[in-house]
Formats: sequence, C-alpha cells, structure tokens
Amino acid sequence: MEQSNTNYSTLFLKLFKILLAAAAFYFVYLKVVNQFNANQYLSELKVAFSQQSSFVYLLIVCFLMFFNWLTEAWKWQIMILKLQDISLRRSLEAVLSGLTVSLFTPNRIGEYAGRVFHLDKADKVQATLVTVVENFSQLLITLLFGSLATVFFFNKYAIFPSSISFAISLMLFIVTSVSMIAFFNIRLLDKPLSRIKWFKKKSEMFHVLSEYTTQDLLKVMAGALIRYFIFTLQFYLLIKMYGGQIVFSESMMMIALTYLVITIIPTFLLTEIGVRGATALYFFSKVTNDSVPILNAVFSLWLINLALPALIGAVLMVDFNFGKIKPQ
Repeated sequence: MEQSNTNYSTLFLKLFKILLAAAAFYFVYLKVVNQFNANQYLSELKVAFSQQSSFVYLLIVCFLMFFNWLTEAWKWQIMILKLQDISLRRSLEAVLSGLTVSLFTPNRIGEYAGRVFHLDKADKVQATLVTVVENFSQLLITLLFGSLATVFFFNKYAIFPSSISFAISLMLFIVTSVSMIAFFNIRLLDKPLSRIKWFKKKSEMFHVLSEYTTQDLLKVMAGALIRYFIFTLQFYLLIKMYGGQIVFSESMMMIALTYLVITIIPTFLLTEIGVRGATALYFFSKVTNDSVPILNAVFSLWLINLALPALIGAVLMVDFNFGKIKPQ
C-alpha cells in the first residue's frame, strides 16, 4: 500500500511538472500573440536583417544571454555553498527552473521557490533567505547606476523644480548607500535579529548570514555588476539592430533609468512587457522620436533574456526529481 502511494505521488509530481512546463509555454505564446503585434514585429525583424550587421548584433546578444545566466548561476553557487555543495551546472539548472516558476508571480518572486527545490540537504528556509540576499546584490547595482543616471537626467532635462529633483536624487543615494552598507555587513545581522522577539524562535535560520565573508560578498557583487553590463549592452545592441540612431552615452543613461523604474514597479508577466515598453519609451523620447527600435528592442530583450531561458528551465524541470540531486 505504501509503495502504491509512493507511485501515485511520483505520478502526480510528474504531471504537475508537465502542466507547469505547458503553462510556461502557453504564457509566452500569449505574450507574443496577444500583447504584441507579431506580424508587424516579424516584418520589422525582416527589415532589420536586411543589414548584415544585424546578424552580428543578434549573435552577440544571444551569446551574452548564456553568459548572463551563467554568471547568475555562479553568484547563487557562491551563496549556496555555505549550505550545500552544488556544481555550477546544477546551479544553472536551478536558476533556469526558478525563472520558469517566476513567470507566474509578481516581480518574479517565485524564482526563490523554483531554485531551492533543487537542494536536497540545505534547509529550504535558509536557502530562500540566502537567495534573497544574492538577488539583493542585483537590485543594489541597479539602484547605484539608476541613481547616477537620475542625477544626469534631472540636470539635462528639468522636468521637476530643482528642489524636488534634488530631494529625489538625495533619497535614492541614501537608500543605495544604506543598502550597500547593510549588504556588506549581513554577517553582523545574525545576533541583533536573534534578540528580537519575533525572530527569536527562528534565530537558527539567520545563523547562516554570519558565514559570509567580505570576499564572498564582493564576488557576488562583482557578478551582479557583470550581469548589469551584459543586459545593458544587450539593450543597446538591439536598439542598433533595429536601426536606432542614439548616442551611446545617452542610451546608457536612458537604459539605466528604465531598469531602475521597472525594478521598483511591481509587475506580473501579463503586464511586464507593457510596463517595460512604456517606461523605455518615456525616457528614450527625450533623445529620439523613433519609437519602433525602442519597442522592438524591449520585446526582443524580454524574449531572449527571460522567455527563452524560462522555456529551457521548463524542459529541465520535467526531467528533474525535486529533492534528489543527480550525481555531479
């Protein structure tokens, strides 16, 4: 009887993973067909590829996509090694699976669950906490460059009175500075948190924070910096691929502002492209009247950097037995 229950559980889990994978493919299909003019996009893509340089741009962007998620897997591996020994390959599979699960949650918070289920020895709550800290490094880099871009943007385009512009810039830098200090001192949070009544019973959960050295955190931050440069460059190359004629320095400023806003605003999958497109158009409208390359770049970047890896993750999830790590 026990064996029968085990078989039913295994079958149910397999069906669940297949349904989740199918849902991921269907969601991406909805995004492409219902929320974007697919025929117009394909037509403009054909025009773009009439230029030989466009193929080069696309190849570079696709190569950078792989390097982007490999870097994210390396970052996560550094953090998770305090809880469980895990290879870079397994870390990459966990990251891609997390991306698949994140399709169905606001601001991709489901990514945490998708990752930690790839661990069989680590405490799942601690692993989730560690994953939050690791993802926080990416937010800090986005805040840092977004804050710098905000200062230059307000200086060049006076959309607010100087007092308001100064207040916004100051607030961003205070938040970024405090967050940076907190990140590089997370090992010091263990004891203070354990003294708080609400956290006292869960003090063991925070003990893992004391194990991260400054060197560990610098590596993670370096990985976040590399990733930021990667998807910023990807955005710029895609704009060029679609014929956008924008000065490099201005593009970097507008891209940094776009990433800052879309990071702060909560979004679901079905509204994410709309938010990304509207935000990018607002900022880039200051330097160009041609909206087509911007919108096409936004959609292509979402397709290459998020949708495609998420679909790969969906396929990997079907073949993976959660809680049982394959031989490495």
